[in-house]
Amino acid sequence: MDINTIFDGLDTREITYVQARANSNSDSEALRVCGYSRGWLQSHDKNDLNDRALSFKSDSVLKAQMELDKALPTAALGLVKLLESRNENIRIKAQTEIMDRRMGKPTQRQEITGSDGSTIIVKLIKDGD
Repeated sequence: MDINTIFDGLDTREITYVQARANSNSDSEALRVCGYSRGWLQSHDKNDLNDRALSFKSDSVLKAQMELDKALPTAALGLVKLLESRNENIRIKAQTEIMDRRMGKPTQRQEITGSDGSTIIVKLIKDGD
């Protein structure tokens, strides 16, 4: 199953089951974690849900991304909280970080020179000449 389509077509309860099943050793354990009954699972395509869980379990990158997504609001609040720091350097770093993330970092000018500091000469060669 394509990792990008694991949750396609599933409702919230089915997604919850697939995630729980990916992290458990049995259907029973996953149902207990979700708080669902055996009847709930019997009324769904158990094989499809378990196949999706196996695909989900095998993709650690997707799981890591989902954990980071869950932590994002906490991280953002932590950064905003630093604006109240008594330490001026911490406040300035937090302000800069927030502005850079929301507005983009300012364009930085760069000068490029030859190895000895001289001007770089660009030669254009026309094909066939």
